[in-house]
Amino acid sequence: MYKLSLTKKFFYKNIILFPLTFLALLPISAEEKRVLKVGTVDNYLPCSDLVDGNFEGLSVDMWRAIAEKNKIHYDLSIIPTFGQAVDDAASGKYDLIASCHKITADRLKKATYAVPYTEGTLGFLSRKEQNNLFIVDLFSDSIVLNSILILTAVSLTGSILLYKVEKGHLEVKDLSEQKRTTIMNKFANFVVGEYGELTKEKKGMWIVIFVAFSRILIISTLVGSSASLIFKRDAPKDANALNDESIRNIVYTGVTVNKATKMDDWLQNKVNQSDTIDSSKVKILRATGGEPELVSALKSGKVNHILSDIAVLNRILANIENPDDYVISVKNPNVTPQAFIFGANLEDNYRKSINITISEFIRSGKSRELGILWNKLIN
Repeated sequence: MYKLSLTKKFFYKNIILFPLTFLALLPISAEEKRVLKVGTVDNYLPCSDLVDGNFEGLSVDMWRAIAEKNKIHYDLSIIPTFGQAVDDAASGKYDLIASCHKITADRLKKATYAVPYTEGTLGFLSRKEQNNLFIVDLFSDSIVLNSILILTAVSLTGSILLYKVEKGHLEVKDLSEQKRTTIMNKFANFVVGEYGELTKEKKGMWIVIFVAFSRILIISTLVGSSASLIFKRDAPKDANALNDESIRNIVYTGVTVNKATKMDDWLQNKVNQSDTIDSSKVKILRATGGEPELVSALKSGKVNHILSDIAVLNRILANIENPDDYVISVKNPNVTPQAFIFGANLEDNYRKSINITISEFIRSGKSRELGILWNKLIN
């Protein structure tokens, strides 16, 4: 068997093994020196944005808190769209995407998400149209109309019954002007609630009691239905209930949406699924400049609608000139969880630490506090 000479043994032991042992004992490992490459989507407050060279937003603040707690070193840079961010994470170009990416099936096929820390839903901010007069909508409501008709019928019936009770006191027998006046007086008394003079006769008292309770019940229904109609006029429509006619009206009158977002995909799917929409008349402006571009298109009259996250629309509505000219016309009642995206090359120990910290922040309320802060629509 081959044996090392003394000189070779000395060289192997002191020149090669000693430095390797020394490096293994160093307090700072290569992993601790690792600097994560983190991306965030631009122009999407309250989620994430780059303003005057400063990174801002709910997602950015959330990531900063996670990195500080875990002593993670990172470089933060901008990605223009959510779609590109997903692709960059999937290819390993970034170690983590710190934005509020909606968790969807098609994205999960490409990349892995962290624990969700917030949620969101889509809606439309629209230029107000001239509504019908409230009285027109009021009489168009079946409950309101039926309540008015029933109230009229009950009051009139009670008036006629009371007239018959007092019929013996009248000198004429046919339905003369005096009789009509007597009936109409009683009817007016029922409508306004003046029952005192109508209870002189014993039979009349029971008629008054019956009509009075009926009147209270019907008027309560009438008032409640009218109030409900007022709220219904101002409330956003359910995005899930939009029919072909509603979608057609939106895309024909013009809508702008951030390019390569799930809202963009959602709208295009609605258009594709409709057999009544003429593609040559569709007007969809896909913005790459974020909120400023969306607002500019709406204010200039290029479009009548903005499609985006409700949090973004609330912010726009709070800061736009003449906010009374606009309204959130449609809202999706179904919320979607949102989270960071892990890059393909991010090590498992980082993923675990990040998820544990997010879970702790959710439990302690820190993530909720950040959400409240950024949904106050800061200028």
